[in-house]
Amino acid sequence: MKLLFPVEVFYPSQAGGPANTVYWLTKNLKSRGFEPIVVASDKGLSKEVIRGRWKESDSGRLIYVKTRQLHVPIGQAAVALKQLIGADIVHLSSIFYPAAFLTAVAARLMRKKIAWSPRGELSEYSLNYSGKRKAPILWAIRKLVGNSVVFHSTSDDETADIKRQFGELVRIFQIPNYIEVEPEATVPKSKYLLYLGRFHPKKGIDELLRAAAISDAFRGSDMILKIAGRGKPEYEQELRDLSRDLGIGDKVEFVGHQEGKEKNELLAGAYFTFMPSHTENFGIVVLESLAQNTPVVASIHTPWEALDREGLGFWTENSAEALAQIIDRILAMDEAEYSQYHGKCRNFVLTHFDIRNNMDPWLELYESLR
Repeated sequence: MKLLFPVEVFYPSQAGGPANTVYWLTKNLKSRGFEPIVVASDKGLSKEVIRGRWKESDSGRLIYVKTRQLHVPIGQAAVALKQLIGADIVHLSSIFYPAAFLTAVAARLMRKKIAWSPRGELSEYSLNYSGKRKAPILWAIRKLVGNSVVFHSTSDDETADIKRQFGELVRIFQIPNYIEVEPEATVPKSKYLLYLGRFHPKKGIDELLRAAAISDAFRGSDMILKIAGRGKPEYEQELRDLSRDLGIGDKVEFVGHQEGKEKNELLAGAYFTFMPSHTENFGIVVLESLAQNTPVVASIHTPWEALDREGLGFWTENSAEALAQIIDRILAMDEAEYSQYHGKCRNFVLTHFDIRNNMDPWLELYESLR
């Protein structure tokens, strides 16, 4: 079975969660006899990565298309459309990325089977951004693609979001994002709390900074807050200015984008990782942190109630006040209490989220499209 994946980002790019999740998926599909075909833009890639040339990889046939304007990815769309003829199934990531939308319309005209992963873009919070641009695209998808799609959601909330836009009868496979679990980094725990991810207003980083500022325990401790990631430079500067204005500039360290070994060591060394997002369909950093035996605090606007249920961290409101209370509680833990949290994190990921042991739901989705 040939599966076509036209995607905005793909490993080794780290410019978005799907760069890794689609890579892990295609890699494991290939190992099971499928023939993935990946057409990706060059967003987030170093100059050393070759553009415009097909290659055989551990994730199937792969090409990175040089894309100057991501909102008009004409070259990438053209390459993807050429691959449609021989593809059995088209698997799209993102609703509003133009190459995905154009490929969906063409696939429908060619009567190809379509799987579609919205990647959180259908939440009410996300739809409020550029709503006038997104509304006609959603209308066109309903009219032109309609019931020929099988959607993939990663959580109950995302399933509800999809039904709200495409109707109760739409076909949905709810499958969490699985990962290839990295080796555990051998670094000691250090005195820092961590945010790692994209810099965007929806991520709630400003609320985390405000929480640190009103936490007496944090301000009076030698614990610091490390902020890792990147986004629009002007927004990063806003966050830097905010930390200074709150009077905690000396206790907040912006460490830049991290990946590979450095990212794993940063996660492993953290006392707790925070994901205070206003909305999140999944949040792969939760699994990456737990895999390094670092517990997590995630907001209730993310699908991570299991943190409370399994004793792996905290699932809480993402207001500054609520986060500050959690920070106070974390910093009051003695070694015995803390070990009850971080000691079982990695085993939870290995048991429930290792993609090498959880391919059956994906195989079922693709078989349903035959």
